[in-house]
Amino acid sequence: MFPEVITKVWGCSRVDIDWKAEKIESHKLEYLTYKYNFFYEGHRAVIDCRAGLHLLAQTLPITKTLVLKQLLNNCHKTRFNVWVHNAPYDSKDLLKSRGYRWSINPQANYKAWMIEVFEDTLETELTFLNSNVYKTPYNIPVQTINPCDRFMG
Repeated sequence: MFPEVITKVWGCSRVDIDWKAEKIESHKLEYLTYKYNFFYEGHRAVIDCRAGLHLLAQTLPITKTLVLKQLLNNCHKTRFNVWVHNAPYDSKDLLKSRGYRWSINPQANYKAWMIEVFEDTLETELTFLNSNVYKTPYNIPVQTINPCDRFMG
């Protein structure tokens, strides 16, 4: 429908900003703008867009960088989906607490626990899984996510 967007990198202010590292408890727009003293009547497209633009112009409290700068830096990075297939049932709470979610692997057509990580944390995650979930070396499926393909449905 829009062939020109296929080669564009897309970012998301919800997932491309490390709100937890900034000690901000929620990634909901209304809460985030409240933290930056911007109050608005939500759920109207134009007003929500204005609130989002206001948020992108703010400075993050811990790293002291602009929200937009962190968004742009992170959205250009290659990421990886790590799939925890055939994990023991008793590891589900551990995986959930680490940020994994139950999802369908579109390439292999099975359900499994999955987390999206940056390249610099991939090895740490694989080591964690082999030590704490599988407890023996296991060939863990990893899918590379190109920044241009990340939000393609």
